[in-house]
Amino acid sequence: MTTIRQIAAVTALVALVGCASDPNYGGDGDAPDSGSPPIDGNNPSQPPAGVVAAGVRWLGRVDTTSTPDQPRFAWSGSGFVARFSGTSLTAQLSVTGSAQIFKVVIDDVPQAPFTAASGTGMFPLAAGLSAGTHTVEVHRQTEGPQGETRLMGLTVGDGALMDPPAGAGRLIEVIGDSISCGYGNLGTLADTECFTTESHWDTYESIAARALGAEVSTIAASGRGIIRNYGGDTGDTMPKIYERTITNLAGRNWDFHVEPQVVVINLGTNDISNGKGDPGTAFRDTYTALLATIRGYYPHSFIVCIIAPLLNGGDLATISGHIKAAVDARNAAGDANVEFFNQIPAQTSDKYACQYHPNVAENMLMADLLVGELKGKLGW
Repeated sequence: MTTIRQIAAVTALVALVGCASDPNYGGDGDAPDSGSPPIDGNNPSQPPAGVVAAGVRWLGRVDTTSTPDQPRFAWSGSGFVARFSGTSLTAQLSVTGSAQIFKVVIDDVPQAPFTAASGTGMFPLAAGLSAGTHTVEVHRQTEGPQGETRLMGLTVGDGALMDPPAGAGRLIEVIGDSISCGYGNLGTLADTECFTTESHWDTYESIAARALGAEVSTIAASGRGIIRNYGGDTGDTMPKIYERTITNLAGRNWDFHVEPQVVVINLGTNDISNGKGDPGTAFRDTYTALLATIRGYYPHSFIVCIIAPLLNGGDLATISGHIKAAVDARNAAGDANVEFFNQIPAQTSDKYACQYHPNVAENMLMADLLVGELKGKLGW
């Protein structure tokens, strides 16, 4: 058996797939040097530069600098890809906070998710495989506010860990709330607890990314808004936590070392839902500022703003008006690469999941519309 630690001496702990190794790209450093060559947001042939640490390539944001041989991750859908020659692969994971759910994909075939309780344990990711080379993906389904995960080590049965495969040629970043987390999307309207039926794998952005041959990095948390959250409080709204590497950890920010071709923003539902009323010009101004922040990190990305699918009627018209005004302001300032895509209809009652959140069928409908838009605008 070969473990991560046995190959650590010969494996770069922090490297960029397809790029020269750079120890400054650790996942939670400062913003990128403005002199670094940007990724062309309209060039689908240029692969995103993923972080390779502890023998695997990471998906989404990961902290590789606090403890380099035990990287930690938290955002929905974040995880890693490993390649090995052998018959089995087991991960040692450390979980803080609530129990967390993970989706495993073996040689491109999705498996049933597994749950890791709080604490440290050994979890078989693949077993009983034929001898040879295999690829395993691990995607976190539980959202960041529920706690963080740390990869303590990997053990290969009857073989050894190999260099991980390179990333896809396309990257989509999504900024959102519970809808983008997949909160309760595998559940039913009668359910009273939704985190146990949360599946990022079945969200509109994950479905769309797979259809487009892209990877996705989701920065989302349930109940969060632009200026106020579902409960009416203003703490840790999405603009305030957007730059974090680990959801619950302030002060350790992502380094934005790779520019996605597309950024999708799906925010605003919690600013007006639950009877709070119109959030007013403060919403519009903060949304415009968020767009400016994103553009500062990603000079070439195509930014798509949506608001779907929980709002309807007057609430939908109010928030749509504010988002359109924010997009219009960016367009007027010379940024033509931002749009308000308002073609996703409000969901119907047959597509309710836990606490009225969109079920998988609704997420598939949203994905189809988003795929069509991105194909039309980017030629994908």
